Parts: sequence; C-alpha cells; structure tokens
Amino acid sequence: MVEQPVENVFVRAWSLLTRNWIIIVPGAIVGIVVGLVKVLLAPTVYVVSTGDYTVTRTAAGLGGGLLITLVALIGYVITIAYTTGMAGAAWARGTATLADGTVAFQRDSGRIVLVGICVIGLALVAAIIALPTIGLSLLAFYLFTLYAFPSAIVGDRPAMDALTESFRLTLARFVPTLIIAIVIAVLSLVGGIVGAAFSFTPLVGPIVGAVITQAVVAYATLVIVGEYLNLRAANQIPPAPPPAAPPA
Repeated sequence: MVEQPVENVFVRAWSLLTRNWIIIVPGAIVGIVVGLVKVLLAPTVYVVSTGDYTVTRTAAGLGGGLLITLVALIGYVITIAYTTGMAGAAWARGTATLADGTVAFQRDSGRIVLVGICVIGLALVAAIIALPTIGLSLLAFYLFTLYAFPSAIVGDRPAMDALTESFRLTLARFVPTLIIAIVIAVLSLVGGIVGAAFSFTPLVGPIVGAVITQAVVAYATLVIVGEYLNLRAANQIPPAPPPAAPPA
C-alpha cells in the first residue's frame, strides 16, 4: 500500500474531528477536574511579620502535594486512553463514541502507565544532554516517541515494543513526521495561549479554555494516530482492530 501524503492526514483528521466532537469531551472534563483539585489543594501563602522582618511562608501539606500528583497522573492516563482509543475508532469506522474510549482505558491503562514511565525516563535523558547537543536531543526525543502511545493503544503492543515501533516508523518517514511534530507544536502553543486567555474570565472562562485546549489535543491525536495507521499500512503491518464497545 502506498503511503498517503502528510497533508491528506491533516485534512482527514480535521474532517473526523468535525464529525466527532465527542473526542474532546473526556480530556476537557479531566482537565476541569484536575484544575479544581489543584485549586482546592494549592499551597496557602501567608505573611508573618516579626518586628523589622517580614517572612513569607507557604503552608502545603505533603499529603496534598501527593494527592495532586496522583490526580494529575490518573487524569493523564484517562485522557491518553480515551482520546487515542476514540481517535483509532474514528479512523477505522469514521465515528467514535465514549464507549470506545472506555474500552481503551479498561484494556490499556496499565500499558499506558508503562509507556509513560519509559517516555518520562527518555525525556529526562534528553533534558540532561540537551545543552551539549544544542537541544537536538529534545527534538529527537519528541520525534521518536511520537507514535509510542498509538502503537500501545491502537496497535496493541507492549510498552517496549511500542517505543521500538515508534522509533522505526519515525525513521521510515522522518520528514513527514518532522512536519507533523512542528505543526502540532505550533497548534499546541496557540491553543495554550488562547485557552489561558479565556481562563481569566470568571465562571465560564476555565471551561472554555479547557475545551479549546482539548480541541487542539484531540486534533493532534487524530493526526498522530492517522499517520501511525498510514505508516503501518504502508509497511504492510496490519493494525489491531479497534476495541469493541460494550453492548448498551
């Protein structure tokens, strides 16, 4: 099978997103919940004045910090599982439902955690050697792990196999992968700025900001999953079938 041009993936991904806005919902809900938890458990800053000295102190319980970290990690796993699972279903069938994300979360959450740990480890190594490599290590990390989560969830591969496949697929089509990475980085930056601007609006602002941010995440995920499926098909590697949604 002939590889599809990268522009076709972008166009098709946008078409799928406009017909499957439901892909935005899980990440938006998770983002709002995690944000509320952070606000509720955020450190309290207070000022203590003693004579000629003013001391600023922060009251933050260790338990609160650990809980925030745990909630953020759970939210990350849920968002990745739902968004990638639903994106895989959208590319396979043209439509996606929350049930597709539920199946992916139930089936792949453990695998996502393992891939995430490996990716974080690689990110730390890339950050450590970023200065002597003039930042090229961070770029290489970003590019060569781009397909890791689609490989684990859509491709149904174990954690290390997912990372290996991501590396191999990036090498097989380096320039289109670089284009995808750059476009996604720009979109994420713009989406983050717009989302942050809305976050200052009382009440509805954080909700609107979360939706905008997750719309960018959903589109980026659709693009990455689409290119992943494109590369697997071109290399004659049959992808795993989309997870079957549980009966209603």
